Amino acid sequence: MTIEDVSSELVGGFDRAANYLVDGSGFDESLGTHTVAPDGFMWLNTGTFAAPNDPNVPGAVITFDLEANYDLGSLTVWNYNETLPGRADLLNRGTNEVEILIAASEGGAFTSLGDFNFTVAPGVADQNFGQIIDLSTFPEAGDARLVRFNITSNHGGDNNFVGLSEVRFDGTQVPEPSAGILALIGLAGCLRRRR
Repeated sequence: MTIEDVSSELVGGFDRAANYLVDGSGFDESLGTHTVAPDGFMWLNTGTFAAPNDPNVPGAVITFDLEANYDLGSLTVWNYNETLPGRADLLNRGTNEVEILIAASEGGAFTSLGDFNFTVAPGVADQNFGQIIDLSTFPEAGDARLVRFNITSNHGGDNNFVGLSEVRFDGTQVPEPSAGILALIGLAGCLRRRR
């Protein structure tokens, strides 16, 4: 999985790039835990903190490319988990309200699955705080190539920042039609035209 696009990321003096959401940085998969150190491990948009400001303030947009089509059963998010002594407010930069959208192809039209709320991270590195979002009841999730988060708010954090620590998707790859099936479909089309 890769990041298809992102409205902004806090880099240059900071290291909070979007690709950290999908590369396992700071994430212990066996325990489901995530570090509290943000630089090199979490994504944070620019909000109104650094020019250029995120064009979607107050919020951000991030699109994940699954690099093939999947029948998604769920996704799991670990919200923005930055904390320092005496600065529990940093957790409020985490993503709150999110519209989740699905597209079946690159460049294809997105369909909204609706609005979701992500819970605040705990600010500790030894707790599995992954939040599972069930997608199994949405027909559009049965053939997903791109997943977009249209983030519309944080949990009251400063500078209109929004961020996440990790995102994982659970599903099975949709088999591509075989060349033989495609040839039969093409042959059927030719036979219909001859009649």
